[in-house]
Amino acid sequence: MTIKLGALAREARSVANALQKEGMVGPVGPLTVSGMLAEQLAKELSAGAEQGAVVVADDPSAVRAPAAVRVIAGDPSPEDDAFVRAAERGEIPVVIVQLWPQAEWRAPFVLSPFVVECKTGEGFPLATIASLVGRAADDPTALAARVPILKDTVERSARRDSLVRSALIAFTAGRSRSARPLLALEQVNLVSQLRGIEEPVAARDDPPQVVAATAAAAIVASYGMREVARRAPRILPRRLSDAAVAAVGTWLLAEVFRRLDARGIV
Repeated sequence: MTIKLGALAREARSVANALQKEGMVGPVGPLTVSGMLAEQLAKELSAGAEQGAVVVADDPSAVRAPAAVRVIAGDPSPEDDAFVRAAERGEIPVVIVQLWPQAEWRAPFVLSPFVVECKTGEGFPLATIASLVGRAADDPTALAARVPILKDTVERSARRDSLVRSALIAFTAGRSRSARPLLALEQVNLVSQLRGIEEPVAARDDPPQVVAATAAAAIVASYGMREVARRAPRILPRRLSDAAVAAVGTWLLAEVFRRLDARGIV
């Protein structure tokens, strides 16, 4: 296997730039909550969050919210309809929480695809609400960095999407020269996104040696996975085998990051 040093240096710079760029969490507005029992839900969603990361507000556009939660009881009122329409004009997704749903009530799915039912006596289903907010928000990484209750669902989504993209890269690009660098960049982007969720800062100033070491590790890992794919038993067709190796390698990388992060190493 011949490695051209010039091409390797260019790839290293590209990976290092991706690490620095993708790891930055830009400014994002607060998650807004409105409607019945809005104060209570906002308090529960803001557990451990930055001050002002979750607010009660009837106009999410005014605070540039990345997503809004609207709590309703009974059939959606004209005020609920107006709220959702105004949010749509501002390109702000709305998660609707319907309290104590009844069979004869009009379903709020016509207002939003993101609907949570909150049954009597069960309290707010925070995990479900957080999951839908994470799916709906325009910038879930930046929002999860401010609102810890969103972290798990955003991290799972980031990992799942990256595994799919890694498999598609390996399946479509095969073993062409472009496949391995593309896969390395995809995996670096995943690690950077996970770091952005865990470290809620507007910008990160990692020492050059840390960036260089991380970029080098990603490139070495990509070469290692390519060799694994080449030596894999011919149980599956080649492209399916390559896709499986890429997906597993990306999953392992994310798992290594999780363990290192838990120990405070990264």
